[in-house]
Amino acid sequence: MNRIVFFLFIYLLSFNCAHSQSLKNINNQKIDGIVKNLSDNNGPGYAIGVVKNNVVIFKKGYGKANLEYNIAVTTRSIFDAASLAKQFTGFAISKLVQQKKIKLSDDVRKYLPQVPDFGKPITIENLLHHTSGIRDWPEALQAAGWRYDELCSFDDILNMVKNQNDLDFEPGTNFSYSNTGYNLLAAVVEKVSGQTFPQWSEENIFKPLNMTGSRFLDDKAKIILNEAYSYGSNQRGNYYKMQNVLTAYGSSSLFTNVDDLCKWVIHLQKGVSLNDPICRRMLEVGVLKNESKTNYGFGLEIGKYQNLQTISHTGAWCGYRSLIKIYPDKKLAYVFLSNGNDDQIIAKATKILDGYFIPQSGIVAKAKSLNQQKVTMIDPILLAKYAGRYKWGPGEINITSEDKQLYIQYTGEDKYPIEALSDSSFFWTVAGQTITFSKPIGVQSQSFTFKSIQGNRFIPFSPTLQQLKDYSGTYSSNELFTQYTINEVDGKVFIHHFRRGDFELFPDKTDTFSSVIGTLNFIKNNTGHVTAFMLSGNKVRNLKFNRNMN
Repeated sequence: MNRIVFFLFIYLLSFNCAHSQSLKNINNQKIDGIVKNLSDNNGPGYAIGVVKNNVVIFKKGYGKANLEYNIAVTTRSIFDAASLAKQFTGFAISKLVQQKKIKLSDDVRKYLPQVPDFGKPITIENLLHHTSGIRDWPEALQAAGWRYDELCSFDDILNMVKNQNDLDFEPGTNFSYSNTGYNLLAAVVEKVSGQTFPQWSEENIFKPLNMTGSRFLDDKAKIILNEAYSYGSNQRGNYYKMQNVLTAYGSSSLFTNVDDLCKWVIHLQKGVSLNDPICRRMLEVGVLKNESKTNYGFGLEIGKYQNLQTISHTGAWCGYRSLIKIYPDKKLAYVFLSNGNDDQIIAKATKILDGYFIPQSGIVAKAKSLNQQKVTMIDPILLAKYAGRYKWGPGEINITSEDKQLYIQYTGEDKYPIEALSDSSFFWTVAGQTITFSKPIGVQSQSFTFKSIQGNRFIPFSPTLQQLKDYSGTYSSNELFTQYTINEVDGKVFIHHFRRGDFELFPDKTDTFSSVIGTLNFIKNNTGHVTAFMLSGNKVRNLKFNRNMN
């Protein structure tokens, strides 16, 4: 045997032995045991994949892909991965940059002149890092009267952008998650490549990686083999179908399975570890004009867990939930797809897998111990001091104290419990973040900090009956081509849309009301007459509705 070949053989043999040694402690039965009861196995299901050292060490499906025909979930079942799709769009942009076909500093109007000129350039980089000011389409189209269960296409989203009158903020000055930005990035790929984005993805990602079950959907009428249907459940535990008629490729509408996503994760991990410029560039986060950094790269969130770097993204649409989470330092990754609308299932799955694969640090163990003590010992009188309404970002957070437990609710969203870590810090499981209250002054705490943003307590103003009547009228948006009617009824004020129905408006401060559809700030002219209102939500700001003058 040639000496070089001999030593290469010895090297490979020793590598394989070491590699086998590193995996021999992985117990598939134990992993199966800890993840098999995340949800009702007779209901909507989920599939999990675990990758260690670029090898799939565990994969399995649970529950049902189709309740009508009692079809089980497998790792080949096809799910809508929702916003998980953004990293594939980020990869496409990074590859075009590497090919010198585009620059991150390019104005998007260089490729898409139909995007309005807002007076400030919006760059490719702004779109990637959610710093563009472009309105997020789910919230904007809902304000226009669209429902989540009706058809929304890629072209509908681009048409919405054409009619946008103003930006939510000057590009580069804020971070605000915008699905629309990633649809525009897909349109850039189409313009530069001369292919549809689904075609480009098939030729440049799915086919090379042998991801045979993956596609970006551009036509909801297409048949998808092995599709896991989307389901919801009511308070009685009864399941129902959730219609998914969305084709918003670029930001969403990636139909894929766990088998394929494991291949993608291995490719991405190898690219990062080998310093492949396309994959490495995807980890570059956004930098605002004030030089502060975001935690968002090219369709990927870059974070920390127990001092370990994490590369991750989640997705949620209709009954679908998805997750890719990578620990590059440990060469470990999780892939998760589900077809039931359980908003906490990803957090539960991650917590269980982290507990098995990542030893807890002393800090985390201490925090958990503290949590267990405080949940049972915290004084209900102290909890009551935190309850109240707080302005936070563009919306409002309502904190309530119920049965020795604090609950948190953001404008237009569901209410969730938060768990005590100390007498002032609480953990919001669904958001995966800590909320910390300021020391109470007198009988109340005046503020809290959440995601580095301070929320301040406020006392709602009490408008007179005449003031409520002054807001009454019909208001129209020439940007969304829709209108709302506002009326005072028995001392309360309601807003009506002929498709969305009626919603009560709750006074915040003078001329400002909150509701499940967002915050309304009424505008008055020099004579004090109401002429318009500005509608703001979580991801859309200052949509103007002008009052119709009869």
